[in-house]
Amino acid sequence: MAAKPPPRAKTRTEAKAPAGHAPVILITGVEAARKNAEAAALVEKHVAADWADFDAETLDGAAATAEHALSGVATVPMGEGRRVVLVRNTEQMEPDEQRRLAGGLARIPGSGLLILLTGTPVVDDGKTKRTSVVLTELANAVKKTGQVLDFALPRAEDVRGWLLAEAKRLGKAIAPDALAMLSTLPGQDLLRVGSELAKAAAHAGNAPTIGAHDVEATLSRTPDDVIFKLCDAVGARRTAEALGHVSTLFRGGGRPESVAPRALVLLARQVRLLAQFKYLQGKGLAGRGAGALPPEAAALLPGDGAAATLANPRMAWMADKYVGQARNFTGTELVERMERLLEADLRLKGITVGGDSPQAVLQRLIVELC
Repeated sequence: MAAKPPPRAKTRTEAKAPAGHAPVILITGVEAARKNAEAAALVEKHVAADWADFDAETLDGAAATAEHALSGVATVPMGEGRRVVLVRNTEQMEPDEQRRLAGGLARIPGSGLLILLTGTPVVDDGKTKRTSVVLTELANAVKKTGQVLDFALPRAEDVRGWLLAEAKRLGKAIAPDALAMLSTLPGQDLLRVGSELAKAAAHAGNAPTIGAHDVEATLSRTPDDVIFKLCDAVGARRTAEALGHVSTLFRGGGRPESVAPRALVLLARQVRLLAQFKYLQGKGLAGRGAGALPPEAAALLPGDGAAATLANPRMAWMADKYVGQARNFTGTELVERMERLLEADLRLKGITVGGDSPQAVLQRLIVELC
């Protein structure tokens, strides 16, 4: 039996219209699979099945105009349902078109439904890029006239609790190391987590407990999975293994110009974390017997870095991992590696003339980091 996904995200802003009759619904957030499923369910719910070819229309935000979307949703439906227009990747509409669309939402008739579906927002250095979300004017206009459904990622604790409950439903217990592997899967699709759990449970067979070896044997690897293994290999200073992960990344079919920057971001995060744990080690504030991190020490560190890891008891295994890897470097070596990361970033962006391919830049960086 397939794993059931975690509960659907709650509506962030409820419609003023009766439930199910909002003229416009904005579906946003980072969970791509659940957003797409919600959009498909809304179309199926509001469009008469026999008239779907006439009463449902899908537009691409990169090419859509406000006039096309508003005129489409204002068309009288031919069936007994509603006339539904779904705009995919709404954030890619031209800013002026988004503003025009915002101004026309109040004119959508009761027989129409406009669904604005966004792509996955891009987060860089902890901040969401404005171009990867709809304009504030459009979002506010939707709040006034319809609904905003925000599919945000649940907290790590919620995912772990759901995994334990789902494993029990499958008739299994789950070992702590297996739970840690599944609950920290990178990516924005929680449906995948349930699928990976179901595969691991099947691999466990008659065994009562799902172990890390079951997860490892059945886990589908995404580019981010490989990058995280790459980061760990760098932290362990295993050059050959790290270069092998680089080769795997570029054989995966992704565009080199997007794969390399993503790897660079996570490698930089890895080195920053190692530098923070190295500092804490030197102060006797990390490692076995260190105790709780004093507030004055936590205040010196980034909120999403080593301090956050140490503050969460469920992340103790990650803290131990970083403490062990930090011992592989001196403080000076970690500073030098931050400089190498900056140089690689400049080469990838073409600011520093080099002419090397993204893969060659990353391979050279890995040798320097290890």
